[in-house]
Amino acid sequence: MSTKTIGKQRPSGAEYASLRTQFSRYDRTTFSGFVYDRADPTRRYAVELLVDGEPYMSSLCDEFVTELADAGIGDGRFGFTFNVQDEVSSNAAIIEARLANIGSPVGAPIRCDVAAPEAQWHRIGEIKWAGGLRFEGWLSQDIDEDIEILIAQRPVMTVKPTGWTNVARGSEFGVGRRIDFHLPEHFADGRVRGLSARTISGRSLISEPVAFVAFERGLEQTIADLGRWDSERLRGQLFDQLLPASVPFHAYRSWKERFSPTAPSDVLSEAAVVLIGEARVDESIESLEAQRHAAWSAVCLPARGFSQFDPGAAREFVDGDAASSAFFVFCLSGTILAEDALQRFADVFASEPGCDLVYGDVEVTAGAGAVWPLLFSAFDLERAFEQGYGAYCFAVRRERAVEALRSAASLYDIFIGCVERERTYHLPGSVAALPRIDAPAATGELVAASKAYFARTGVEANVEPRKAGLLPAVRIKRAVDWNERTTIIIPTRNRAELLKRCIETVLPAAHETNARILVVDNSSSEPEALDYLEGLSADEIDVISVEGPFNFAAINNAAVDCVDTENICFLNNDIQALDDGWLAEMLWRLSAPDVGAVGAKLLWPSSVVQHGGVVLGANFSAAHAFNDRMDGDPGYGDLLQVAHECSAVTAACLLMRKRDFVAVGGMDEIRFPISFNDIDLCLKLRQLGKRIVFTPDAKLIHLESASRGRDSAPDRKARFGRELAMLRAKWGEVLLDDPYYSPLLGLDSTPFSSLAWPPRSWKPRANLKPVPTDPPIGM
Repeated sequence: MSTKTIGKQRPSGAEYASLRTQFSRYDRTTFSGFVYDRADPTRRYAVELLVDGEPYMSSLCDEFVTELADAGIGDGRFGFTFNVQDEVSSNAAIIEARLANIGSPVGAPIRCDVAAPEAQWHRIGEIKWAGGLRFEGWLSQDIDEDIEILIAQRPVMTVKPTGWTNVARGSEFGVGRRIDFHLPEHFADGRVRGLSARTISGRSLISEPVAFVAFERGLEQTIADLGRWDSERLRGQLFDQLLPASVPFHAYRSWKERFSPTAPSDVLSEAAVVLIGEARVDESIESLEAQRHAAWSAVCLPARGFSQFDPGAAREFVDGDAASSAFFVFCLSGTILAEDALQRFADVFASEPGCDLVYGDVEVTAGAGAVWPLLFSAFDLERAFEQGYGAYCFAVRRERAVEALRSAASLYDIFIGCVERERTYHLPGSVAALPRIDAPAATGELVAASKAYFARTGVEANVEPRKAGLLPAVRIKRAVDWNERTTIIIPTRNRAELLKRCIETVLPAAHETNARILVVDNSSSEPEALDYLEGLSADEIDVISVEGPFNFAAINNAAVDCVDTENICFLNNDIQALDDGWLAEMLWRLSAPDVGAVGAKLLWPSSVVQHGGVVLGANFSAAHAFNDRMDGDPGYGDLLQVAHECSAVTAACLLMRKRDFVAVGGMDEIRFPISFNDIDLCLKLRQLGKRIVFTPDAKLIHLESASRGRDSAPDRKARFGRELAMLRAKWGEVLLDDPYYSPLLGLDSTPFSSLAWPPRSWKPRANLKPVPTDPPIGM
């Protein structure tokens, strides 16, 4: 059978005379532009990118371009963006764009040896559905306008951008004005709708309405209430996990009225309440008289300073009026106890025989009488030392309270003296509204209580006061054995200028702590990079080579095999240190024998927080905490001011012991070659009973994926999706119940920024070891 060409026709130039095109270079690896036909704005084109005349990749022109939409040209969706590999743009001479299958040029070719002029990004903002009735996004920082929100093209509200957020623009990051809002609750009726947004002056933020659907109590409960399609409840549950609903903190009062933890109880044990201080004591007594739990006695102990009291007077109460009490509740005078507080404390002691101490969430008041909830985690030892966070309303079983009162002289003495990791429980839901806390005065007492604890346990540590926020704050510096050495492991590929800046900024900290640096080269090919790596050996910096495709876990595993120091610090090559003390700070934290890993506070160059610890469960995945905050913001509950524990920290800057790394089998290079290997590593450490600590006192800049690109790139999405599916398969139960994140806080994409709707659980929680479900390799 033969093939015969019977003809070929090329399009005439006149056919494309009405085309308007643009092609520009945004940064070293990002090229963008647009193509539209003035004669037919409904038509879409495909564009091909050529590198030195050879086809490299193609894209459909369907991205939103604000300037075209503002000009009334179709729907504005005529844009395209190409993100090329760094080594491609570095070695190329000419990069150009042409219409796919046609060959007509799009804009003018770009010479790569000429610095790119400053280009304008073709978006002024973005809004995405976060789940439920919440939407998040950004507006260009040079636009000072409110945003009008429309449903079915009808205006429903106006929102004002508040705060700042990091914005990905090409392969670089900038800062934008943060957009974050919830729609009114009547839109949670199960109907699919579309949301549009525009500035007050009429500029569009999105090209087409964002589809959303919300249910008053979640899809799973909606299906259950219907009493039909029971087989669909699992699907509803997954929907609620992937797109969780939330309400803003300012709606706390109505949220509290709708959701209540109270259940009937027949526990009759007697409670003894110890009020410290005499201010507003009548209000505290009034709240006691309103308790549903009838059996109680109370004493008011005069305070010296913030919460110090006479131990003798306390013991007199214990042996007298409280002689038959099963547990003791400690709080400041002026505390307004929730009407079910004593009953809930009694229920915990009755249902959890292993519990010695239980603390609850609390409320604080702000201007104009607004009430805000402080929703705590399960027990966090580091935060207890640095903030005394659970000491404002807590209950202790009688035997333990009697023992503590032999030496305790303040609220913090009792709280810190009674806590034990597996015998301390957290009770979700507010148990009390607090009086105003004199945080500076309280800080001195917390310093004394923490010092006393370390002295009793034989731990050498320095305890210093630090600037207090909503709650008191201290800084712990445990003694370090400086004979134990640390190796800083830095994987790299090409990008010599990135690695050079990293090493130059971290070297002072390495010298200060007697640490060595090990650079792990993964198949660099650029002459500049190879020359720089060769020169490092002369500077007494070790360099090893790990060939093959980029596998972050395998590269670090190979590096650890070459290390003979006691500690290892994983560090990305796009990290830049801001001072010389970051590594010493992390070593002070790691010196506690039960600490398995220490993470640092990382910032984008825009000064927006990039990493403040990792929260599990957000969108049934994991998210960095506080990347909606600028550096200097204290964070929710002052968590960016004090060291605290979390379920995981990023391996962009992570310090741990080599023996612990070996004990958990290192990083999983099969299941998590690129993403989530640090989360998996930290959870394996927690399986061993180790604590994971985040410290805000080690602060560095992180360019995040500057050297390898982001996981949103098309060629990486499939791999990222597989690793996310593996995380859910292995650690799914842990993702649904992060002990360091309250079940009353929202699980949409920005942790610590909203209330869960509905709450996930009111049950008392101990901080227990995570349990994985290991799927077979290949599943």
